[in-house]
Amino acid sequence: MGWRLSLMAITWETSIWDAPHPAIIDELELLERAWGVKLPEDSTQIAMLHQGMSPSPCILDVGRSNTAVSELLTLSVDPERRSYAMSQVYQVIKHLVPAGIYPFAGTGTGDFICFDYRVLPAAPKVVFYFTAAPDPEAIYPVAASFTAFLAKLHD
Repeated sequence: MGWRLSLMAITWETSIWDAPHPAIIDELELLERAWGVKLPEDSTQIAMLHQGMSPSPCILDVGRSNTAVSELLTLSVDPERRSYAMSQVYQVIKHLVPAGIYPFAGTGTGDFICFDYRVLPAAPKVVFYFTAAPDPEAIYPVAASFTAFLAKLHD
């Protein structure tokens, strides 16, 4: 059985690593410089401790359907788990999403939960990126903030 950590009514379970793998501040700062944004503080507090972990509850309503949030993407770029790193996922999707959309969580189906810096760079909203949807429907609003996103997770 994996590690479980609780915070804000969310239990975090190991997913890509066998034990918690906290990030270091240098990894956060490197990502923020590369993207030219400041990640919301509520998200960085969670990401620093729970990167690569799965939330429970994990179901997120998106429009008239729902999806499972399978893991927080990582600030760290682990050579053996590169495909889970925020920076690496962004490199894959950046030509498919509008400027200002940055991934922070995966669904396990190739879709991503992202920050949307397009309207309010100081307070990005949370959106769902449907990789298979036509362009205008690919980005779907989810929550006004990271904390609001967490509050929407359910069983």
